[in-house]
Amino acid sequence: MIVSGPPASGKSTIALPLARALGLPLVAKDVVKEALAESLGAGTLERSRELGRATYGVIFALARSHLDTGAGLVLEANFARAVSEVGLRPLVAGSRAVMVHCWAPREVLVARYRARAGRRHPAHLDLLRLEAGPPWLDPPATEPPDLDVPCLRLDTTAPVDVGAVAAWTRAELAAQRR
Repeated sequence: MIVSGPPASGKSTIALPLARALGLPLVAKDVVKEALAESLGAGTLERSRELGRATYGVIFALARSHLDTGAGLVLEANFARAVSEVGLRPLVAGSRAVMVHCWAPREVLVARYRARAGRRHPAHLDLLRLEAGPPWLDPPATEPPDLDVPCLRLDTTAPVDVGAVAAWTRAELAAQRR
């Protein structure tokens, strides 16, 4: 299962409870990036970007390891159309997969991003990224990757019923067994 969406769209908020509801391990981009930053440092925007790129390699390798052992997982990151397909297609090929794509209107994303900046790990350098005019606020970055898997688009401006999302996931994965 893939949980995607632009930054501040609510992915991390739903990914852990969803993984728990499904009984699956969670591989989350920010957890890996923050661990790398603790070990390697990330004091500049360029260094933060380098760690972000390295993080994708790590989470794809971890996901492949889970799938190779026959285990499922919830893979959460700001996957986007025209960018993430190269890393995700090999993972979904030959496996049962679904995607939950979180989104919210642009003004909500910006407000959430600004509000969370002081609470997140300093390696993210959120305020600097916001000042630089983040490209993740507009399509295609706000669209889910094109993977030809069932995709549930979640408007996260309202509370999300994780139980309903888990039920949708189970039903879609069960239908792929047939």
